[in-house]
Amino acid sequence: MSGLARYFKSGLYSSYAIGSWKPEPDLFLYAARSMRFTPGNCIVVENSSVGIQAAKAAGMTALQFAAHADAGDDKKVVAFSEMSLLPELINSIEASR
Repeated sequence: MSGLARYFKSGLYSSYAIGSWKPEPDLFLYAARSMRFTPGNCIVVENSSVGIQAAKAAGMTALQFAAHADAGDDKKVVAFSEMSLLPELINSIEASR
């Protein structure tokens, strides 16, 4: 266990609960709707290419976490390799909106 569950309270969402799996955007859209956010105001942090596909299909900003961050040719995806960079990335996205 990661010990992170306490930070999410009731904000845990599962593909099993809605019967839809990535790269379909349904889980991200369901979570956003449940929390009363529009997709355009959401930031998704993902480590998988199918998760990035799902976030983009949902119309959400995608951040890709990977040990050797490289989003390839996709200029719409910000890749990063250290979690310590996440707050700065989010602040930058928020400031540009």
